[in-house]
Amino acid sequence: MIFLILFFIAYSLAVFLINNLFVLIGFTIFNIILMLIFKINFKKIVKNILNILIFTIFVFLFNLIFSPILDCLMLAWKILIVTNFAFIFSSVISKTKLAEGLSKLLYPLKIFKVNPDEIAIMLVIALNFINIIQNEIKTLKLSLKARNIKFNLKTFFTKSHIIFILFFANLFKRVNVIEKSLILRGLKLK
Repeated sequence: MIFLILFFIAYSLAVFLINNLFVLIGFTIFNIILMLIFKINFKKIVKNILNILIFTIFVFLFNLIFSPILDCLMLAWKILIVTNFAFIFSSVISKTKLAEGLSKLLYPLKIFKVNPDEIAIMLVIALNFINIIQNEIKTLKLSLKARNIKFNLKTFFTKSHIIFILFFANLFKRVNVIEKSLILRGLKLK
């Protein structure tokens, strides 16, 4: 388990650190091969990519302020590669095994009086954050539908203030609930 977690971390870092187009194509092909090996439903992968697409577009648009368009496209592609790999990783490994493996990996931090179990739980929540975003997008679509607003690229750009307010308000609410539940379980987050 520790080896798989280290591989996931190394893979994610490599994707973000390497700026070669051919290497990114290689990472994309590797993701496709993993999907075929683990027989992950292609519809679930497409749904995962579509759900993270809003976040990716937001990062792309924000990055346009500071970087040229090609760099922004590369960053968006990297985000999609890593989130897709995280989806494959979390589909194959159970959350309990993942938490145990992370706790063992971080055990040396006890020397510095850091509780590895707390960090492991927080990292597992971070990996499940994609699912949280998916749920918030569903909620957003339902709330927009109730206001007779269709959710597409046109509404995304013309009514983006409504979309961002609803999305982030619900997201912060969900994070707040998770924080309270962790505190009730005895974790000191502050």
